[in-house]
Amino acid sequence: MGFAVAVNRTCAPQMSFLDFLALARQAGATAVEIRNDMGGELDGQMPVSAVRAMLDTAGLRCAALNALQRFNDWTPERADEARQLIAQAAALGASGIVLCPVVDASAGWSPAEAHDRLCAGLSGLAPLFEGSGVKGLVEPLGMAGSTMKRQDAAVAAVEDAAGWRNFALCHDTFQYWRCGDDRMFPQHFGMVHVSGIARPDLEPGELDEPDRGLVFPGDRAGTIAQLRQILAAGYRGTVSFEPFDPEVQRDPRLANHLAASIDYVRLTATDPARAAS
Repeated sequence: MGFAVAVNRTCAPQMSFLDFLALARQAGATAVEIRNDMGGELDGQMPVSAVRAMLDTAGLRCAALNALQRFNDWTPERADEARQLIAQAAALGASGIVLCPVVDASAGWSPAEAHDRLCAGLSGLAPLFEGSGVKGLVEPLGMAGSTMKRQDAAVAAVEDAAGWRNFALCHDTFQYWRCGDDRMFPQHFGMVHVSGIARPDLEPGELDEPDRGLVFPGDRAGTIAQLRQILAAGYRGTVSFEPFDPEVQRDPRLANHLAASIDYVRLTATDPARAAS
């Protein structure tokens, strides 16, 4: 029972790409998750071929690109953005692009409208992904204002709109716990995001991205228990470490602490004899 480990760019957005790759290797990862909202690798200043060459030289793969935002607000501009991301992902050898829903507390969509908008986005994306070798990784987001919080909403939309040929789910242990979701669909997972919550003074729904740290004992989000359930269902894909905590990003011993978190997750998630916390 095992999984591949990736390091998300959120771990060290301030680093150069080469330093970030060195961090991932030192921590024991075999892949990285590149973002279009930090780091600069996808902003057009660096040819995608150069990014791929750096990955190959480092012996790392690109697990996914993160992300196409507002995929359920489908417009010609969103389609153009998707085409560009799919081309970049294919050139980098990435197997997926994370798809994030609209997060807007003022959206005011009824459940039926939210479902229809999810279906419209997925129907528009399906022919763009077809034949590319890249899948859309649909990620429910559990924060207030999210128009797709729970996994069953994502599953229903994929099955009604396009089927699983070009799509999978991205399971985020924090987002799942934050919104109180209680239904998991690991047979459809294409990537798993993990982060740990140590902050004790806020309720799950009050926590935000900067509260997401590395996974260690005491994690309130129950990451290890979730991973055990996911692995028991047969998942053997990539687990991407996605902390946003500025203290983690500024940590002068980040490589050591990231490696320790990866080791902790590997050992406790795959060994039933070890305590899950």
